[in-house]
Amino acid sequence: MNTTRTAFLSALALLATLSPTPAQNMGAAFSNTVDGYIEVPYSPQVVPKSGITVEAWITYDDATLGTGYRYPTIVRQGISVGGSEDYFLRVNADNIGAKILRWKVVTATSSPTISWTFTAGQLLTWTHVAATYDGATAVLYVNGVPVGTAPGSGPIRDLNSEVFRIGKGSDVATPIEVWNGQIDEVRLWPFARTQAEIQATMNEELLAVPGLVSTWNLNGNLLDSSSTMHGTAGGTFVPSATAPVLTTPGFAGLPSGTSTPGCLGALSLAPTSTPTALNLAFGAVCTRTPPNALVGWGIAFAVIPTPFPLLGVDVFLDTAGMQVTTVTANSLGAARLGMPIGAAFPPGFAWAVQSMVLDPCGPQGYTASNALSLAVLP
Repeated sequence: MNTTRTAFLSALALLATLSPTPAQNMGAAFSNTVDGYIEVPYSPQVVPKSGITVEAWITYDDATLGTGYRYPTIVRQGISVGGSEDYFLRVNADNIGAKILRWKVVTATSSPTISWTFTAGQLLTWTHVAATYDGATAVLYVNGVPVGTAPGSGPIRDLNSEVFRIGKGSDVATPIEVWNGQIDEVRLWPFARTQAEIQATMNEELLAVPGLVSTWNLNGNLLDSSSTMHGTAGGTFVPSATAPVLTTPGFAGLPSGTSTPGCLGALSLAPTSTPTALNLAFGAVCTRTPPNALVGWGIAFAVIPTPFPLLGVDVFLDTAGMQVTTVTANSLGAARLGMPIGAAFPPGFAWAVQSMVLDPCGPQGYTASNALSLAVLP
């Protein structure tokens, strides 16, 4: 057994002795009568071209909503007035107190929109909501169950300068688009997650997720605990003393090495959920591949400290016992590898993955991702 894998397994042995602990019971509280929001500066990372999943835990008080036109917003990318949104997840109360949770995505050729009607008081208790788009279909989930779909085409539109907001939409007639309730555990993934993947982590607090994933835990700060998309406060909102009680399972993977720049930028690997024991929904996604590209996945027991060159790219996997499989990326350039964790893989079992892509913009027509080291958590 090489020293790299020995050190990795030693770290996991220590982690395995720790039981998951409750997450900090904090979130953010907003009032639709007071201007308040969290703002994240523009970055291409908040408008991923490879698909999207937006998640949050929420409460919503429809009884105390202000009168007139109201659009309480959970998240919105693109805040200018006049149809500038790239996507949003919000309540459309309109001017009659309607109770419609709406997920909208805008592309160059389509605007898939899903509307789910809820009843008075239905969202007063903590509720998990998630919204996805994969280049062909938008889906809205409530507590891990799909409540609507809509067809679409192409990547999400990107207006290149618009901020991302949590707790408010645009500034039109402030504060009519401020949320009216609590928000916690906002997450942004650069691909469309499946129902099983969403259910696998909806009751977990996620930290340090690699692969251009953002997680705003809102535990007394506005930091992105997985990436660098940190928020700043605008207006007035207050930390919430109550929040859903979630578990903190540990890290979701350790990236190593450097990806090759390709036609759509450097490739990026992300886990689809946390590699906990018996998580049959676990897998990995390589994003920023060319649409419908052929992608080769290597699966090995460990990474190596010094990569070896192959077809002009760097390979970071230990080839001893390595297995290789191929998949085809989707129309937005997201390539999935399912790795269900069954009973044969006990806590502490470790492995690593890397992808190589047929990419005309790479050296000799190939690009390669970084490697991702993984281990089964209790």
